[in-house]
Amino acid sequence: MRSRGEIILHFTCRSSYLPTIPERNWSRKGTTFIFVTDGVESALKQAKAAADNKGVAVAGGANIIQQYLKDGLLDEIQIHLVPVLLGDGIRLFENLGTKHIELGKTRIIESPHVTHLRFRVLK
Repeated sequence: MRSRGEIILHFTCRSSYLPTIPERNWSRKGTTFIFVTDGVESALKQAKAAADNKGVAVAGGANIIQQYLKDGLLDEIQIHLVPVLLGDGIRLFENLGTKHIELGKTRIIESPHVTHLRFRVLK
């Protein structure tokens, strides 16, 4: 739930500009979307500046998370694991290169429907 006066910004990483969106940045229902095409590091830098260097959350599919992990840009990773196998897709921890990435468990919350895992990225 949003608090009064809270500003929500979404920085979206794209490899190319979306032709269906007439402007680079746009708003919908009080949320501003900012499209970044020059990489995840630039998106993170812009998000931190917009957040006045407060906490920034990165959300996305496996490809986006892989890029942030591979570049050493994440301090923490949260995984919400449900007991459903979809059969196909991009594996979260593939395509990370040969660099050793170590995670330190900070929290696990279990229920019959989902397990929430939180890890600190050890640097």
